[in-house]
Amino acid sequence: MDVSEDVFAHIGRNYDHYPNTALQLCAISYDGLHEIPIEVASSSGLTVVWGPVELRDWEGISYSRAFIAGDATTGEYFAVIRGTNFESLESWLKQDFDLDKAVPFGQLPGNPPNVPANALISKGTFNGMSDLLRLRDPDRGDTSLLEFLAALKPRFLYVTGHSLGGTLTPTMFAYLNAMLYGGRPVWNMALWSFAGLTAGGAGFNDYFNSILPNNQGFQWRIQNSQDIAPLCWWSFGGIQQIYVPHGLHWDFVEKDLVADLFSDAAHSGIGYAHPQPGLMLPGTFDNDFPDSDVWAAQALHQHHPATYQLLVKARYPN
Repeated sequence: MDVSEDVFAHIGRNYDHYPNTALQLCAISYDGLHEIPIEVASSSGLTVVWGPVELRDWEGISYSRAFIAGDATTGEYFAVIRGTNFESLESWLKQDFDLDKAVPFGQLPGNPPNVPANALISKGTFNGMSDLLRLRDPDRGDTSLLEFLAALKPRFLYVTGHSLGGTLTPTMFAYLNAMLYGGRPVWNMALWSFAGLTAGGAGFNDYFNSILPNNQGFQWRIQNSQDIAPLCWWSFGGIQQIYVPHGLHWDFVEKDLVADLFSDAAHSGIGYAHPQPGLMLPGTFDNDFPDSDVWAAQALHQHHPATYQLLVKARYPN
């Protein structure tokens, strides 16, 4: 493995390329399973080398999906985690909204080494990670994502995801660092998380910051200022007020649902918080789509990958 160049020096030479490419891969991850390799190749020039693979419930609905795409010439590979499948109750109930219990990060499959006992994540994050680690690619010897990367030994490894995928990005980043590199401070890994919710609390965040100190020169956690998701599960008031300046208020159903979820989050005792400051992209309240005056519709629109792509491209134009 060529370790002559630190990852941050490497990506810094053409930084704008990376968040745009990462988000493009995230958007593609929602498309048809068999369309993904073709779309990745045509849009980014990268090659899908593992996956895409997914888990499906008894009705055949996908609730977990990931793939790895990269460039053998540069030695750069992206592990891409898809966000919530809106049709999947498994995704919503067991990954996004299973908030009232805390689980040690170190109890993930394989028991990642050198993890402090107080590095706690939500049960939903634990479930989402466990599902991803169960994925096997039948076209590549039934290898898991971890097994494939261990054999590949990438020069540079990036982790990315949007929405639920964004929530799981820092935990997958920390897990792969622990399992592949022993949990030491990173030198060949980077990540980009879009619209992610909080995955854990202060203990996990301290652990995360020990492997990726907050001086790496870029803000990897990217959020739209008009998106409620990154405010979950640490700012109930922020969600309540987010569209009030535009004359849009939530109704009692939306308020009760969010309040119940925040109550579950508080019950866990985890102290939900994001690791490291995020890059706040100035979003625009949008009146130009159907049902834009419906609180939930506006929230979904602001959370959509296409909305993020416009904001990221404006921030990183090259």
